[in-house]
Amino acid sequence: MQPVCETARLRLQCLNSSSALAVRDFYLENQSYFDIYELTRPSSFYTLAFQTSALDWEWKEMKENRSLRYYLFLKDDPRTIIGSINFSDIRFGCLQKASLGYKIDHRYQRQGYAYEACVKCLDIMFRDYGLHRIEAHIAPSNYPSIQLIQKLGFLYEGLERESANINRQWQDLHRFAKLNPQHS
Repeated sequence: MQPVCETARLRLQCLNSSSALAVRDFYLENQSYFDIYELTRPSSFYTLAFQTSALDWEWKEMKENRSLRYYLFLKDDPRTIIGSINFSDIRFGCLQKASLGYKIDHRYQRQGYAYEACVKCLDIMFRDYGLHRIEAHIAPSNYPSIQLIQKLGFLYEGLERESANINRQWQDLHRFAKLNPQHS
């Protein structure tokens, strides 16, 4: 587990509860964009108390290798969160897989940051964690995300009917997966 790593343009960092204000502000700035594709959130999501608790939980889950979330910062602006890459439901043993999620601040989209961060993070999950498979679940209407996941080498596996509650409605999701290239 690497709590901090870098790419050519980005610093990727796992954050603890001391960063709750910055995380809350990131979500508030992007609420109208993210809510279209995110799971339905509780009304308390945009509070400092919720984000403090969430970051404490994420830090514990990271330490126990059950999930991993990197917040993205530009190297030349290390105080502003521009996105996050997360791996949830990390499984070892006979499964060796995780689910990938990502989000980029609306002001920084379509500049290659998500691709750059995902390439780095996928390498960490395959090489350091030894995972065999990474899955991504994407709303059929989220064309930019589908383009990104395909550019990353994920293959379409099928439609999961009414798989997630988004905007208080059960919605279908496309499932994509990428296998560890070192296991082929």
